[in-house]
Amino acid sequence: MLETVTVVLERARGPMWIREIHAAAEELAGQPLLWKSVKAALAVNAEGEETRFERVRRGYYRIKKNG
Repeated sequence: MLETVTVVLERARGPMWIREIHAAAEELAGQPLLWKSVKAALAVNAEGEETRFERVRRGYYRIKKNG
């Protein structure tokens, strides 16, 4: 799940709404994905020191920028 969400956000041109992330992740995976799993992958990996994602505002995420 984490890798799928990461690929979706890496391909994005900017921040994405969580519902868009979920839909794109399902399309990429070629199967339905649990909403809770996508949401959890985003939330867990947008907090702390070693994060992949950045929460831009409520419900919107992007890949974390280096630097």
